[in-house]
Amino acid sequence: MIDSVRHEGGVGGTGTLLRPSRREAIWIPFGLLASAATAFLVASGFWYAALAILLIVPSFIVLHRYPLAVITVWLVLTPLVVETSNDHLRKVFWFVHRGLPVVTLVVVVVGSVIGTRSRTLPKLGWPELFMAGYIVATVLSIYYTSEDPAAAAILLFDRVIVPMCLYLIVRLLEPDERDLRWLVPAVIFVLVTQSLIGLLSWTVPGVLPTDWLGKLGERTIGSLRTPDVFGTTVLFCGLFLFSAALNARNHAIGRVWAVLALVLTMFMVFMTFSRGNWLAGSLAIIGTLFIYREFAKALIVVLAPVVVLSLATGALAGQVQLAQERFLSEQSEESALSRLPVVFAAVRMFEAKPLLGWGYESFDRFDREFQRQVGDLVYPDKDHASHNSYLTILAEQGIIGFLLFIAPTVYWLFRSASYRLRLPADGLISRRLLAVLWMIILAHVVVNNFSRMLVPFGLGMFWLTLGLIASLVHRYSREDGASVLSRDARPDLGAFEAE
Repeated sequence: MIDSVRHEGGVGGTGTLLRPSRREAIWIPFGLLASAATAFLVASGFWYAALAILLIVPSFIVLHRYPLAVITVWLVLTPLVVETSNDHLRKVFWFVHRGLPVVTLVVVVVGSVIGTRSRTLPKLGWPELFMAGYIVATVLSIYYTSEDPAAAAILLFDRVIVPMCLYLIVRLLEPDERDLRWLVPAVIFVLVTQSLIGLLSWTVPGVLPTDWLGKLGERTIGSLRTPDVFGTTVLFCGLFLFSAALNARNHAIGRVWAVLALVLTMFMVFMTFSRGNWLAGSLAIIGTLFIYREFAKALIVVLAPVVVLSLATGALAGQVQLAQERFLSEQSEESALSRLPVVFAAVRMFEAKPLLGWGYESFDRFDREFQRQVGDLVYPDKDHASHNSYLTILAEQGIIGFLLFIAPTVYWLFRSASYRLRLPADGLISRRLLAVLWMIILAHVVVNNFSRMLVPFGLGMFWLTLGLIASLVHRYSREDGASVLSRDARPDLGAFEAE
């Protein structure tokens, strides 16, 4: 097992690694070095790099005191800059996605090591060991098989390492109910902005950046490039808000918010016009309504007249026709069948190299060699991209990489089943929230069987959700689970609440 570093005594106490005078002395050479570097950079015209150096210390202090704030910042900003051709916005993406999560994780761990954090970090274990093993296996795969190791390493960092850092931040800090309610405004912002961007793309697309119009007139993608990322994002936001609203202090207002959040989520999942998202959304929403089944009847009573009125007035006539074409048209059938050669190619690639695979991000280099005619249904006249994340991992990284990748999810699934009854029955942090989070993971699994989720934000949302699950289960798997709920008093936003 991987254990956390423990300390005894408070700051400046007998158990502290660095006495106050020594800690202060450390800043002297750092300050001199920073001053010299700042002067040199300003003189050279790199003022923005100098500004970054000056912000290191205050940023460290903020991240040290409020490390979970990075989750809010990441949620709010990353969706708006993950898909952009603007150089300045791209730098924001580097800072928010590539920088903040890694720096925050370092701050949390270093704070525990030097004894400046008042609470001992929880122990890490098998899931995190599997995650580390997957990263090591992928790095070796890149080193030995990649034609462009630098580009592959950047993809690994964006799509795997940073999302796993988000998981570790949540896992180590174990957010309590106040922390989760602090997260509510950010989740509302993401759901509302992505829904608004999605609707504008159908009504007045000219007001949106061209980078967000990649599926114009075909799918709803918001600012997230693909409908699979858009669909799983609104599902996370909507179902999390639904659970939070039903646990508000004012039950009447909370039920109204719950209805609004769920109805908007259902509508935006429908607007993806993606069969994988429709299936994933149906399973996740039905599962959530089963978890809160005493609320399901009231929702149906409210929702049924809205649906009937929309169909009767023809408000959604164009969207309904497009949805029918997605199921019944020859083009839809051809689109589904055209993926079969790629699916079988992935299977044949795995059979050829079952242990280690063909190399990370190498599927498109070799899959054409393994595509064959599938019965009398389809002949692979052109090379299609893979539409199954798990088969792609099997082909690229073999059974070793595949098992290392899925092992953390499987581990926490079994642990959830074992310890779910230890969680409170009601409240925001409860076995119901745990079940809702698993509905979101289920949606990711379903979507990834119909597409490859390559957008860093979508992968970050998966590992963030799994981190929330891990923090809940680990907290209540300990005998003293209830004791960890007490924290220093912090302001409560009271989201969805009215005195």
